[in-house]
Amino acid sequence: MGCEDDNSMHVAHGRIPSKIGDPAMVAEARREHDDHMTKPETMRAISQDTYGPPDVLQETLIPKPAPGLSEILVAVHAAGVNPTDWKNRAQPMTVAQMPLVLGWDVSGVVEAVGTGVTIFKPGDEVFGMLPYPGGVGAHAEYVTAPARAFTHKPAGIDHVQAGALPLAALTAYQALVETADVQPRQRVLIHAAAGGVGHLAVQIAKSRGAYVIGTASTAKHDFVRSLGADEVIDYHSVDIAQTVTDIDVVLDPVSFDPVGRARSLAVLRPGGTLVSILPVPVDPAELAAIAERGIRYESLLVEADHAGIQAIAALVETGALRAHIEAIFPLDQAAKAHALGETGRTTGKIVLTVAEAGKAQIAAQVLKAVFTGGDTAVIDRVVRPDYIQHNPLAPDGPEAMKAFGAGMQQQFPDAVHHEKRAFSDGDMVLLHSHSVLVPGTPGMAVFDIFRFQEGKIAEHWDVLQEVPATTASGNDMFATLSGPQTEAPGQRWYTAYNKKLVTAFFDQLMVNKDLTAIDTYIGTEYHQHHPDTPDGAAGAKAGLGAYFAQFPQLSVVPKRVIAEGDLVAVHSHYIDTPGAPGWAVLELFRVRDGKIVEHWSAAQAVPENSANDNTMF
Repeated sequence: MGCEDDNSMHVAHGRIPSKIGDPAMVAEARREHDDHMTKPETMRAISQDTYGPPDVLQETLIPKPAPGLSEILVAVHAAGVNPTDWKNRAQPMTVAQMPLVLGWDVSGVVEAVGTGVTIFKPGDEVFGMLPYPGGVGAHAEYVTAPARAFTHKPAGIDHVQAGALPLAALTAYQALVETADVQPRQRVLIHAAAGGVGHLAVQIAKSRGAYVIGTASTAKHDFVRSLGADEVIDYHSVDIAQTVTDIDVVLDPVSFDPVGRARSLAVLRPGGTLVSILPVPVDPAELAAIAERGIRYESLLVEADHAGIQAIAALVETGALRAHIEAIFPLDQAAKAHALGETGRTTGKIVLTVAEAGKAQIAAQVLKAVFTGGDTAVIDRVVRPDYIQHNPLAPDGPEAMKAFGAGMQQQFPDAVHHEKRAFSDGDMVLLHSHSVLVPGTPGMAVFDIFRFQEGKIAEHWDVLQEVPATTASGNDMFATLSGPQTEAPGQRWYTAYNKKLVTAFFDQLMVNKDLTAIDTYIGTEYHQHHPDTPDGAAGAKAGLGAYFAQFPQLSVVPKRVIAEGDLVAVHSHYIDTPGAPGWAVLELFRVRDGKIVEHWSAAQAVPENSANDNTMF
């Protein structure tokens, strides 16, 4: 120990100094340390050094950007691929620079904010479009952009859905709403109605109360009708000018020349509007002839717009707008995504997934595969072979998980599983779901906890409780009643604070049975989803006071606390009678402005025997 000849620790690095503390070695080590400290962070990106076919796209490492004034840095989870991407890849169109990282659609999570940004905080889920055309670069792990090019991602859609929307939806919205000002009962003709812009335009026009006619190949007619189109025409076999008349607005994403535009002009009424979304020049003589017919012609180039992307989010949240996803590719298969897009035969959008699927998403996929007949191959991919199960009915291991799920599907073939809340904290994921095994019955409130190890599911606990027909508060066991109306964890930067607050509250109230904790921690708007307890602090105090009186020897032992943003879950072992197996209980709290404003829970009796040798805790 300490001998100058003991140099074995250096062999792995390919050099053996003549003695410990050799000045040349010390200087070299210092230089290596300094180089490492000053070396900029890098990120994966899809870049090209020349124009050409899809194979010019190559995955590479480039410097990770930092947000400037009024900018945010977004960790990209998903990014749409649009015709402008493959057109700019093949030749300089709207952007001309090399090396070139394409992509304008972004959905992801705010990593950092620049000076002056107040509308977002790190951890916020956002989506938006980079400033078009110069703000390109979404096909990478990170991207910076003006904060007001984004808005919060709607809670009801995932990043793939959100990443498909911005450029195409903003194009349709700016064309139909902001340019043409589509009104109820107007007749709107949308060319290529099954395409990326077209299928969103149909939905936006219908949301305005318009009568919508779409053009599409016959094979896509059912799809376009499913979007709400009132009529669909096969442009291959029908002369539009002979079958369509008295149109108020035409959205044209296909006509590059006067012949194509003439087909749209022929169906417009005097006073109608033709909006082209193709950046092609139009001869002044043609423009004059259009004006003489009393028709308004506009050529639109989409712009990043905070109000516009907020309007898109609002349509999504009301159920009026949803992207159809043709295909999803990982970032390193961007070339395949471009090749597919260039076939011209796709329906809806193509999306690149950039960040790995979040742990909550993985856990939800596994639940779906197990209980409602999803692809069980996901179990092989994401569940560890030494998987430990704490559900008393199921043995350990991934194969047992599959067998248990197959048995449940055979017994309850019509079961449905409605995910209500999903969030993660370190290696833990919590899913809150409404499981209805038999249609028409109230179903069960289910809380699942998954522990991840090295990216795979290593352990699982759950708590299930039957949903009664009525509740003392009149609230159902799953709704969110406290504003803002969101199912997703919000204010992620307050996670540590909220976790500490709920832990202190639970310890004072449930462990030490001190009812004054309710006065300290519960807000005036407190909403209760436990079926036996009314709303408000008084209801909580009365209900728990009676419970403590009924079980004076109650023991409550918290086992784990899981938090993300404004949601905090406490998993506990309740023993109301000494020597009894007790109950597995999951309490979920929502915190706002330093007060607990909402509570959900489920309790399950601990059985005497189990299919595995593990406790439920």
